[in-house]
Amino acid sequence: MYNLTTAQHDRLRNLVRRSPVFTGMRVTVHEDRVEVGEPEDLVFGLAPVEDAVAGAPMDQWAGLVDDCLGRILAALTGDTPGIDGPAEEFLDRVHAKLRPADPNLADGWTYAREVAPGLLVMLAVDFPDHIAILNDEQVEQHGYDRLLDAGLHNLRGQLPEECATHEGVFVIAGSAYTASTALVLPWVVEAVTGETDLPHGVLVAVPNDEMLVFHVPRDGAGTRYALDEMARVATEYHAGSPRPLSPEVYWWAGDGAVLAPVTPRTDDAVIGQDFRGDGFAKMLAELG
Repeated sequence: MYNLTTAQHDRLRNLVRRSPVFTGMRVTVHEDRVEVGEPEDLVFGLAPVEDAVAGAPMDQWAGLVDDCLGRILAALTGDTPGIDGPAEEFLDRVHAKLRPADPNLADGWTYAREVAPGLLVMLAVDFPDHIAILNDEQVEQHGYDRLLDAGLHNLRGQLPEECATHEGVFVIAGSAYTASTALVLPWVVEAVTGETDLPHGVLVAVPNDEMLVFHVPRDGAGTRYALDEMARVATEYHAGSPRPLSPEVYWWAGDGAVLAPVTPRTDDAVIGQDFRGDGFAKMLAELG
């Protein structure tokens, strides 16, 4: 979520409250969410609106806010042009997309699956000027399995735009789907390193939409260094991003798309505990 000053936050709430998108509706704007009471009961978080104005001059905020609110309402009400027709017309633009869990949006997206605590897989469709997150009604209309298969397949077309590496830690930057390629991690590793043999899984971090960090465990010392370095990078870039995902480091063990949090913790309360998880701790011990 974009970090606003108190004055900026107040201005944003006023723009939301006065937006012509809500003409004829009863709207209440809270500190962190918007409630629409009529003609439909809708609730959504302010985070996407804050993201929409991230880095833009304040004299452009009104138009950005109106556009964002229009997309949110369209998604919540199922009124998204270009999606209501046959799925064949947009399957090549569907992508599986990682999103942080948001309790304010839970009702409209019950199809979303959790791949890690607080991290969901949703389905998105690309448009020339925005990305639309599909809601329950749209997913039911076209079929979850079919859309997910297409979304995972299309992620493999998201080649890294930038890649840096140091001591076995790879940092990839690219599009709004770069972090979501964690869902097809073996493909990412092969595309970047050429490696296909992953007997110890992969460490991965997704601090924001446009970044993915990974390390392929091969030895104990290298993996411990990579874990600490990835935790530092993930924390830093998560805190400084207008579109954050997670500050955690995860371990992909080869079982589907499940990601287990393994970020090292240094607070005294957990010293002596296996906070990294039994499976990861065992693998790390085997590496020496």
